[in-house]
Order: sequence, then C-alpha cells, then structure tokens
Amino acid sequence: MFLGTQVKQGVASTLERVFQASGQKIERLEVFWSGKTAGIVFKRTTANKLQSAKIFFPSIDDMATISRRVFNNTVGYALHELGHAWFTDNQPWDDARERHGSYVGSLINGLEDPRIEQCVINSGYAPNSRALFEELTNSVLDKNGYVQPDDLKNVPFMLAIEGRRMNGYPITHPTVIGKSPYSADIKWALDLAKQAKTTQTIAAIAIELFKRLQQAHEDQKKQPPPPPPEPKEPQGDKGDSKDGDQQQGDDQSQGDGQQGDQSGDQGGDQDSGQQGDQGDGEGQGSGNGEQSADGGSSKPEQGDEQGNGQGKPSDGEPSNQGGSAGHSSDPFTEKRRRPEFDKFIQNELGKHRSDTDNQRQRPAVARPKIVSIDFS
Repeated sequence: MFLGTQVKQGVASTLERVFQASGQKIERLEVFWSGKTAGIVFKRTTANKLQSAKIFFPSIDDMATISRRVFNNTVGYALHELGHAWFTDNQPWDDARERHGSYVGSLINGLEDPRIEQCVINSGYAPNSRALFEELTNSVLDKNGYVQPDDLKNVPFMLAIEGRRMNGYPITHPTVIGKSPYSADIKWALDLAKQAKTTQTIAAIAIELFKRLQQAHEDQKKQPPPPPPEPKEPQGDKGDSKDGDQQQGDDQSQGDGQQGDQSGDQGGDQDSGQQGDQGDGEGQGSGNGEQSADGGSSKPEQGDEQGNGQGKPSDGEPSNQGGSAGHSSDPFTEKRRRPEFDKFIQNELGKHRSDTDNQRQRPAVARPKIVSIDFS
C-alpha cells in the first residue's frame, strides 16, 4: 500500500527514470494532479522526439491509502500516453475522423493502442512497460468485464483488447471474437494492424473496416426475421388419479404464458461517464506546436492545461456489462465503450479524492520545489 503523496512522487520519478534510461532528452516533463480527468499535452520536435510533456491525473488526497495495483495502473497509463506522444501521428487520424466520422476515430483508437504499446516495449525506453500494460489491461477487464460481441458499438473495444492479446499479453478473459457476427472483418483488421508501422496505415485499415462493417450491417437488416417458435401443447398431470382418465392438463399446465419474454434488454448500457470528444481520436494536428495525444486519448482540451475538459460531450463510455446490449437503429452513432482506459484511471483515483477538492481545487503540484534556503 502507498500513501497518495508517495504515488505522486513515484509516478513523476518513474517517468524521469524512463527518459534517463532511454537516452532521450526532454526539456520539460511535468505531472499534474489537479485535473478532472487523465491525459497528456505534449510538444514534439521531430519524429519520436519529445520537447515537453504535461501529464494530468485527477487529484488525490496526499494521505489516502492506495493499493500497489492502482499505483502500477497509474504508471502504466502514463507510459501508454507517452507512447502516443512518441509514436502516434495525429494528422492522418484527424483527417480520417473528419472525413468519415467519430466511429472511424474509435476504430483507429482500437487498432492504434496495441501498436504504440508494442512500440514502447520494443523501444526499450521502459524495461517494465510490458508488465505494466498487461496489468492495466486485465484490471480494466476485471473491473468492467468484457463487451457483448454482437453489438457494433463494441467493435473498437474488442480491437483494443484482441490486438493486445495478439501481441502476447496474457489476458485473463477469454476472447469473444468467435461469437461476433463480424468476426471475419475484425480478424482481417487485426491481422493487418499487427504488421502496421505507422498511424497512417492504421487509419487506412480502420476506414476499410468501417466500410465492411457498414455493409455487413446493411446485409443483416435485409435478412428476414427468424420465425416465431412453435407453441407447445399443454401437458396434463400424468400422475395417479382416482378418476382414471380424468384430464388435469388444463389446471396444472405450466404453458409458455408464465415464462413470457424474458430476453429483452437486460443489460443495457451503463453509462460510466462522458469525456470530451477527443476520446474518439480528435487531435490538433501533427505539427511541432503543443498538442494533445490523440490516440483517442483522454487528453484535456486545448487551452485548459489543468485537464478540466471543457470540450463538447462525447460518445461516452458505457460499460455494457452483462445481459444483451440495446441496439439502436444506427449503431455507428450511438454511445459506445471507448477503448481508452482514462475513465478507468479516473474512477480508480477518484475514490481517493480529497474532500478539500470539493470546495476548492488545490494547486497542481507534483512535488515541492525548493527555490532557495535561508539559514539566517
């Protein structure tokens, strides 16, 4: 177990050691603990070279007791965000989302997340990154469960999980692809994405996958509905009867009427909160100016470096646990579970929020800085 202040210091010092071990130079690396969500804002000078990075987390009480798993997940999330800053190219992502809509942005997110995590692992920047990514992925599934495989809105999340499984993560939850009516298209996209070297290639795969899913959805709507089940004949009580052939079926029949239609939408969507529209991969371009990590990441909006997320409402992140998810007439526009893990981190750290923060936000300080020492 750790105190909140140890978690804050541990995350900052771990990221500093990552840069020192990688041999990379970064002019400014800051970790803030006063945001309402989690995310990153960064400047990149050249490909894979960061000039500065500001990582935001929800505020937590300095004296809160936080488990080792939550601490590891927080570090893993920070490394994931740095992975986007190092290896994601914003421009093709933004262009694809602008032309084809937010669902394509989510598909890119689901395919890009496993790619950039593998890039971080291969780079050697953080030797323990693979273990942290694996633990974070399993923690999200342990907390929220997997998704229903037959609902189109869950495809981006399935891509994010199964792409990591293809990278060799020992994911404790069994795959659900085989149960999806879109399994062939999902497998096609995952196989190509595993070989992809750039975000531009990922975007092209996502656009083609979107077209295939649209066609599959249209084909399903044209199919006639299955015939209703044949009604069952009521069966009487065949037990002993003093009246010989007296029929008791009409009195003791259990019939279909008592069972009724119990399928329904038992699970529905459990909306676990909404993030800014950036969650679908809306970025600020790939120039050298300050920008936020795309990758469908949970970045704070531009102009608000405290992570307060003043963007327009997003597609949300329903957890969709259990039961059968409700299907809308257009599953490409309804709320869906994003593949990013920012909401998970926000919820886990939010349990340790200080009561003081409900009244007045504390300064965003990762650690105390000594300006001068006066011995007089």
